[in-house]
Amino acid sequence: MTSNTPASTPPTVERPITWPTVDFSRVPYDVFTDPQIYRQEMDKLFRGEVWNYLGMECEIPAWGDYQTTWIGDTQIVVTRAKDGSVNAFENSCAHRGARIVDKLRGNAKRHTCPYHLWTYNLAGDLTGVPLEKGHNGKGGMPPCFEKKDHGLRTLRVATRGGLIFGTYCDTTEPLEDYLGPHSVAQIDRLLVQRKPKVIGYLRQKIPGNWKLYNENVRDPYHASLLHLFQVSFGIQTPAMQGGIKLDKDGKNTWNHSIMGANDNANLGQLSDAYADTGKLMPDLEMHDPSLLQVPLDLGDGYKTTLLSMFPTLIVAQVGNTYAVRHLRPKGPDAVELHIAYLGFEGDTPEQLHNRLLAVNLIGPAGYISMEDGEALRLVQEGVKARRGDHSVLEMGGIGKPHDTDYLSQEISIRGFWQHYHRMMGFAPAGTPNREEESV
Repeated sequence: MTSNTPASTPPTVERPITWPTVDFSRVPYDVFTDPQIYRQEMDKLFRGEVWNYLGMECEIPAWGDYQTTWIGDTQIVVTRAKDGSVNAFENSCAHRGARIVDKLRGNAKRHTCPYHLWTYNLAGDLTGVPLEKGHNGKGGMPPCFEKKDHGLRTLRVATRGGLIFGTYCDTTEPLEDYLGPHSVAQIDRLLVQRKPKVIGYLRQKIPGNWKLYNENVRDPYHASLLHLFQVSFGIQTPAMQGGIKLDKDGKNTWNHSIMGANDNANLGQLSDAYADTGKLMPDLEMHDPSLLQVPLDLGDGYKTTLLSMFPTLIVAQVGNTYAVRHLRPKGPDAVELHIAYLGFEGDTPEQLHNRLLAVNLIGPAGYISMEDGEALRLVQEGVKARRGDHSVLEMGGIGKPHDTDYLSQEISIRGFWQHYHRMMGFAPAGTPNREEESV
């Protein structure tokens, strides 16, 4: 069963909400708190002309392997077919809507609804209906009933670098065009040169809107302020070489920093930049400094890479730690962060040990995820009562979102909002909202 195809121009959202600036340097706080906007996102974004992340091919390597995941608030089954292709369909029976697969992952050559035992093949086609012809000449389905008309709702599937994507729409552009050249190149750099494998999973629930996390990963400005240990240990500083690259729509961002010969010298020159904060901590020491002294295994100088792909996928490299992060919205005021940490086939025991050790620095029990989660909670709490107000996104300059060769900026966040605004069909940015115009 195929999905509905949206109009090329999304209908206008009937909400009293204003985007004051055409460059999206002002973002209305209502988008983080309004339940109606959240419900509209589920249809206009996740079921619209987007490629949603579904998982990794290495998670379902064999015929019949499957795992469940989420597109917005809809649960999806992703499975490996006998011919090696990947299928994806909604985890809801075509009969009465019951959830069919109740495990996170496993292996099955067919899927059977536990309620009335309707059975589906790995493509989502209905293949079995108990008592379809009735019993002893009585009952059964009507003559017009055709199993071919009652399959599960399926998605178009495409892959790149072992990442699996699905879309509801026949009109969604090809995956590589959707991702853009920078994302494609970095996916190939991180995940194609070597064969990835999952070495562990983490899950973190954050009491903040899912779009706040999208802002966070597109925000290198905060990385050396909230995460001060990164500056103290030279992991990422404002003085590093790097910057951001945007795709043509601004929706997908490559944020990166590059190891330079003068990083340590530049670190000593940052005191003035932090003078107003009193927070720079140059005397911090690690009990095991070897954690930060491991040479970069790709050997190309990139110290950090954050690929942020609309709407809910982040592929991250921090040193030699590689992760795929997937956002599951949980209402307007919460999001679950699902993280798969990666190693590679051929890793030595020492490399695997170092990767797992570094996860402790970055994951929910470490600094980065813990600090980000707390910051997003504080934002969510702070904006609840500020209906009609707006955030300020001007670090790095105003104007149309564009690439930069520096890290202290919020421009890439505005690229996200530019695309979000278009997909949601809000009134044009920089003008009063429709309801205000009619007053």
